[in-house]
Amino acid sequence: MSESAEAALGLRPRPIDWRLLGAALAVGAVYYAGAKVGLALTFAPYPISVLWPPNSLLLAALLLAPTRWWWALILGALPAHLLAELQGGVPVAMVLCWFVSNVSEALIGALILRCTVGTLAGLATLRTVLAFFGAALVGPLFSSFLDAGFVRLVGWTEVDYWDLWKARFFTNMLATLTFVPVIVSWGTVGPSQFLRQAGRLRLLEASTLLAGLLAVSMITFDSGLPEPTATPSLLYLPLPFLLWAALRFGPPLTSAAFTIVAFLVIWGAGHGRGPFLGAVTHDSALPIQLFLLSIAVPLLILAAVIEERRQAERRLRSSQELFATAFRSSPDAIAISHRSDGRIIEVNERWLALLRYPSGPATSERIAPLASHVALLDRPKLFALSGEVGNLRDVDVTLRDTQGGTHQTLVSVEAVELEGEPCLVTTVRDVTEQRAAERQASEQRQQLTHLTRVASLADFTGALAHELNQPLTAILSNAQAAQRFLAHQPPNVYELRPILAEIVEADKRAGLMIHRLRALMKKGQEEFARLDLNPLVSEVLDFAHGEFVTLGVAVTATLSRDLPPVNGDRVQLQQLVLNLMTNACEAMQVPGVTEKRLRVKTVHVSDGRVELVISDTGPGIAADQFERVFEPFYTTKDSGLGLGLAICRTIARAHGGSLTAESSAGHGASLRLSLPAV
Repeated sequence: MSESAEAALGLRPRPIDWRLLGAALAVGAVYYAGAKVGLALTFAPYPISVLWPPNSLLLAALLLAPTRWWWALILGALPAHLLAELQGGVPVAMVLCWFVSNVSEALIGALILRCTVGTLAGLATLRTVLAFFGAALVGPLFSSFLDAGFVRLVGWTEVDYWDLWKARFFTNMLATLTFVPVIVSWGTVGPSQFLRQAGRLRLLEASTLLAGLLAVSMITFDSGLPEPTATPSLLYLPLPFLLWAALRFGPPLTSAAFTIVAFLVIWGAGHGRGPFLGAVTHDSALPIQLFLLSIAVPLLILAAVIEERRQAERRLRSSQELFATAFRSSPDAIAISHRSDGRIIEVNERWLALLRYPSGPATSERIAPLASHVALLDRPKLFALSGEVGNLRDVDVTLRDTQGGTHQTLVSVEAVELEGEPCLVTTVRDVTEQRAAERQASEQRQQLTHLTRVASLADFTGALAHELNQPLTAILSNAQAAQRFLAHQPPNVYELRPILAEIVEADKRAGLMIHRLRALMKKGQEEFARLDLNPLVSEVLDFAHGEFVTLGVAVTATLSRDLPPVNGDRVQLQQLVLNLMTNACEAMQVPGVTEKRLRVKTVHVSDGRVELVISDTGPGIAADQFERVFEPFYTTKDSGLGLGLAICRTIARAHGGSLTAESSAGHGASLRLSLPAV
């Protein structure tokens, strides 16, 4: 059995994911340290700490890790929880119940944030901060019911259920607001990235801020110097430093600064120092918690709003720089002008070069509005384009530069606002050379089509001579007969009338043949008009009748009576039909073809299109050559150039139609021309 098969069947152990194992161990270590800190901050007789970090640390780990790792991180926290709680003399049942409530709080918060914002993204937007506040409220709210119920169920204390719930709720909500922001924000930014982005002066400023905050907070909350009853005003001393962090350094340093203050407040109160000494003596941590919560919420909101505005300013500045770069280096001519009167505000170098202005500052005194360079016939198009707000359509406009030269251009206009004033951004692309190349290519295509048509008519020389010889011979015979009747004495005038009528009829036949030949050989511009395909096909059949007789081809024509007209050039469509018929006749001139039959059919299909199908009884076309036969210079004939069908498809596409081949080996081929009906 192969290694892959063994792995798929579970016969071989999977390789250890060392990253996942390391993350689980790290969560366990951090959880254990947080639990020890929480136990140290427990005020008797309540079995609940003033600040319980493990839950918030687990929540932060879940937010930073992918969802597929959550199970491992929770398992990693279990032994740390058991070890920390059992060392504190907590009963096993209470330890397990508390782990369930702790994990439920972390999972509720993580799921709320993943479902609302996906990721906290460093708490850098007001939306993420508000979502985080919702998670910090809902998670402790519901898990506190479990926690207080477990305490009463196990009999760990006699404290009232609702007092336990309240203490647990504020404790865990404060821990979430204290530890999760600092871990998530620094986990998103990273200390190394912060150091790279900050210059020396900014690092010095941050160091000064933290040193000042630490000194003020220690004096206020942890020194014991001021009397607790005489220092209410000292509570506000850290606020300037916290605002400094929010305004200048964003969520990472703001959350770190708040964590320092929260730790010093709780530590000082727990050791009998600071303005919250009464909270310890009265067995209630609620004043401490409310004080810290009242600081955390507006502080995080302020930091997020400032950071979001700073990011918006960066994006705006980057966008402006990008626009300026594109404006200066664009290959197209671009101008910004007032919408009201067209006065120029700014142009790029390409604009100056296109309209032959000397280099220099773009002022309305030096550079005339675009309308002054537009030909009179094109000005209505330009004005209509400028009147449509946000219009990005390209309009063909002829411009005249300051030296009198003309340029074929494509102009697009977009309406914008600059400093509250409506303006226009006009983009001009010079397509003079492109239009000249297109005209040259069109002329070459017409010449090639004409030469191909003349070359194809050369193959009809014998048939044309035969077709013309018949009416000319009839004219000669009738004229000689008329001479004989006139020589009689008296002249036989009665017999002259039918003879002259036959001469006129033969002359018309010859003239019609010559007229059709001249039409096919003429060279000129395309003339599209409404055409009935049936008479056009009939004319080609009459023209090629002699060739069909010479080659021994029997022709069957089935022309639909309800055929709608098409829009096309008569000469080009005649050339297309003649080429298709000629190719079909030549395909049947190979050995082994006993029946030479050409079928011509016109059809009005259901989707409103008109189809012409020309079929032969030749050897057919191989399946792999259905498309190759339309390639230029591809031919299966010894003397062919391979241009006939290629030109036919080009003509079909120029008329908005298509030309396809169908065949089955040994049963001939069919070429289907499809044109849109008018």
